[in-house]
Amino acid sequence: MGRRRIITYSASETVDLGLKIAESLKKNSVLCFFGDLAAGKTTLIKGIVQKITGVKAETVNSPTFVYLNIYDGPKSVYHFDLYRLNSSADFLAQGFEEYFSADGICCIEWSERIEEILPEDHVAIHIKHLGEDKREITFIEETADGHR
Repeated sequence: MGRRRIITYSASETVDLGLKIAESLKKNSVLCFFGDLAAGKTTLIKGIVQKITGVKAETVNSPTFVYLNIYDGPKSVYHFDLYRLNSSADFLAQGFEEYFSADGICCIEWSERIEEILPEDHVAIHIKHLGEDKREITFIEETADGHR
């Protein structure tokens, strides 16, 4: 994947992008989402969840108050929302790091809260709100050897 930037012009385009992204994901992929409130993180994840698990996009919601939603399918998707999390120590205390190697896909909103404990191999997804429905989405593949 390397580094790539895409512009979407509607929520449905953002969901469709998630559907396309999901096609290239392997088990134990970790996707780290960065962006302001209402930037479109959950919207992108809706498409990923639908493609991988078959769960309809409109039923996917952000686990803001419970930290984690699990969507089961041929590969499970572990959808984290860490907005209310205080530190990576809290993440570890919940045992959440086990999901990094649980043979599914991790989608982590507000991943900057645990940046120091993220797996070396992950995809950073930065979403910028450019207008009512317009989003700039930048993908950066991070690897243990520093390649992007």
